[in-house]
Amino acid sequence: MPRRVGGTTIELDTVEFLLQQGWQSLKRNGLMALAAICNIAVAFAVLSAFVLLAWNLEHMARKQTESAVITVELTSDAIPADVEAAINRDLRVKRTEFLSRDEALNRLAERMGYDKEALKLVGNPLPDMFIVWPNNPDDIPALAEDIKKIKGVSKDKDGVRYGGQVTKKLLVVARGVKIAAAVLTILLGSATLLIVGATIGLTIYARRREIRIMQLVGATNWFIRVPFLIEGMLQGMAGAALAAVLVLVGYYHVCRYTAENLAFIDFVYSPEMVALFAAGTILAGIVFGAIGAMLAVRRYLKIV
Repeated sequence: MPRRVGGTTIELDTVEFLLQQGWQSLKRNGLMALAAICNIAVAFAVLSAFVLLAWNLEHMARKQTESAVITVELTSDAIPADVEAAINRDLRVKRTEFLSRDEALNRLAERMGYDKEALKLVGNPLPDMFIVWPNNPDDIPALAEDIKKIKGVSKDKDGVRYGGQVTKKLLVVARGVKIAAAVLTILLGSATLLIVGATIGLTIYARRREIRIMQLVGATNWFIRVPFLIEGMLQGMAGAALAAVLVLVGYYHVCRYTAENLAFIDFVYSPEMVALFAAGTILAGIVFGAIGAMLAVRRYLKIV
């Protein structure tokens, strides 16, 4: 029965028929479809597990690098307000914090467990200083070099210091994880396309006589193709959903174990994250299923 939606006439009976054909095709080739779904689930489980690993490694690397700061020591005749104004004029600076020499000594005593009064009797060798937080951790080396040139900043070797090597290594890890995740996505995504394409190709071959009859009675190419596309999307969705469930169950137990035994490891876990990950995995399965089916249909229907 036709119905107008947004100015376009849609044959609801035709849509229902195509959906039924896609579902019936999936059931008709049950064992073959099950094998394809399991293969897709394995590919997506590996891919999604690696995505979670990449996500967490980048999160931890970024958390460490975002805590990286630049310590700027001042000369004895420096005017802190002028130095702070000069530092904050740099757009790469997120915020600054001034530490007087007395406050710096108190923090040192608390961190090292020293007696504050005893340290005061010995004398305070620390200068006034600023703690500088950059907007982007990648800017730390260049920003530190520019801060050294500001009047009132100590010109000593350690007058401006930061965890340079640690910061650089963490940033390299974060970038490496991103690249590896992208490469794995391409490889396993291609494998998923091949799995879906091969399954749809076998389905088309098994139904070649039926398809030929439909062509002879005037069925359009899209009328013939859509059920196969739906079948591919269903396979991709089922495989990805199975992978998402397996990976998230395993991930939950890993997060629970680390929270109880390895509290220093900070994994990303929240209801929003779980929902986003599951939805993204299933959507990716549908997309890859549709693309794989489309490629198979374009190839094998020409043979039929």
